[in-house]
Amino acid sequence: MKPFLFLLIFLAFPGAGFAASPPAKGRMLTDLKVIPTRVLQRSVSPKFYQSLLISPLEGWITVRANLSGTSLSGAKIIRSELSGLFDPLALQLTKEAQLTGNYSLENPNVKPSVLLHLLVYEIADGTMVLSFVHLDGPGGDQSEYYGCARLLVLKNDKWTEIRGPESLAGKGTTVRRGPRNNFETSMKLEGRPQGAEATITGGGPRR
Repeated sequence: MKPFLFLLIFLAFPGAGFAASPPAKGRMLTDLKVIPTRVLQRSVSPKFYQSLLISPLEGWITVRANLSGTSLSGAKIIRSELSGLFDPLALQLTKEAQLTGNYSLENPNVKPSVLLHLLVYEIADGTMVLSFVHLDGPGGDQSEYYGCARLLVLKNDKWTEIRGPESLAGKGTTVRRGPRNNFETSMKLEGRPQGAEATITGGGPRR
């Protein structure tokens, strides 16, 4: 009888089985402890990152997917806010995302898990979303990432992407997990720029 009684209690009070994550609205980037801000810092310009630190969030969506080659597959929304309004966009950005440079020889038959975060901000011109990816596993948030976070603005019901450096267009993100000489070689083979060139330029959200 006890298992049956527990099931009745769980169905009557769905939140009793696990703690719901607090909504992101009104919180700051650093309040979201599960987002590795170190990864995001390498995906935008220093000036833009500083503006993000003082800009309250409107919402936060997270997608989990598997890294298959350089593309992501099996995408699934694991955190949804704002009544699911931005879920389709998060899934589309996941479909378009590329992540290269993960040359780890550990568990070669297992597809690495990747998270894509979509951060939603209200700005003077409308709504802005910022998305970036990182490996979801041991050391994933400690790895070094090179490339641009994607930045889009919704104005008059139309999405416009704010482009990063021209040399990074469509090239996604590269992760460094191995020795530096191997990483530099892979960057050259893949034609990826390094250093300051691999950042988004421009201002940040305005209130």
